[in-house]
Amino acid sequence: MKNKYFTPQRITTFAMLAALGYVISLFSFALFPHTPANFLKLDFSNVTTLLAGYMLGPVSALLVEAIKQALCCITSLTFGVGEIANFLITSAFVLVPSILYRFKKGIPSVLIGMSIGVVLQIAAALLFNRVLTYPIYCFVFKEFLPSAGELFKMTFGLLIAFNAIKAVSVCIITLPIYKRLSKAMKWLFRDRKSVAKSNNKVYNIPMEKVVTKSAEETEKLAENLASGFKGGETVLLVGDLGAGKTVFAKGVAKALGVKDDVKSPTFTLSCEYNGDKLRLVHIDAYRLKNGEEAEACGLNEKFGNSDTVTLIEWPYQIESVLPKKYIKAEIVRLGDNEREITFNVKQ
Repeated sequence: MKNKYFTPQRITTFAMLAALGYVISLFSFALFPHTPANFLKLDFSNVTTLLAGYMLGPVSALLVEAIKQALCCITSLTFGVGEIANFLITSAFVLVPSILYRFKKGIPSVLIGMSIGVVLQIAAALLFNRVLTYPIYCFVFKEFLPSAGELFKMTFGLLIAFNAIKAVSVCIITLPIYKRLSKAMKWLFRDRKSVAKSNNKVYNIPMEKVVTKSAEETEKLAENLASGFKGGETVLLVGDLGAGKTVFAKGVAKALGVKDDVKSPTFTLSCEYNGDKLRLVHIDAYRLKNGEEAEACGLNEKFGNSDTVTLIEWPYQIESVLPKKYIKAEIVRLGDNEREITFNVKQ
């Protein structure tokens, strides 16, 4: 699958989140003034880094944090040492949540990832302050500071409390907005072009009843349809049990260059496949009661991605979260092998 990582959309998002994070970092305050740890200043700029992890993946989160810390170095009073430590500590915080989210979306996965991230931030803060930040600071300012070991003992508990408060606060702020921001970014960078439709055809397939005489014909029809896909398409597969929705999905997969065997995701809710051209997400919403359950599982976040084609079986189970633009293929069984397929487009 061809995947250009540094697309204009991604670069714009990197820059926006990094710049926003830098601005937020300017509004910091000492959490423990009048203590040996008065240098520990709280800000909420890591929200933008965590958002990058959820929206674009772990590598993107690291890039955003690196850019943010590079900007912070411009006005740094720590000669870059604090910024390096912040990058390492924040990386420990965001990596697990963003990696876990790539494999398993939904609120339970987010909460588990955030919990692990909080623990890792505390551990990383203790480690990097003890072996990096404190020794350098105590060497440079030896007239004013005790040894690194003594300073670490004096601030050990405060380090734990500070990083716990900071990490939990970032999680609380991020939790209600990450999905909303992801939707907003998809809307901002959406493809303004409508579904390829002309002369009463959609991707060269007639928008009328098409009768296929075999499973092979049904698969070929789906392949012809998907051969024109550019990415971001959502196809609703409507039909009774045994109508041939999975057969149709196999044809779409073939057009996208998927080599794996496509199976019905009835028990797993969704299956994802890498193709030579695009990624295929195959969703079966039969066991879901409503759109809220789909949101809780993170299924709706798979719709409309520019490198993905999404197939949804039993779409009306989750009608409230369906994208506004889609292709609907309604499959009716006429006999053992015959199928009547009607295509419609909403755009």
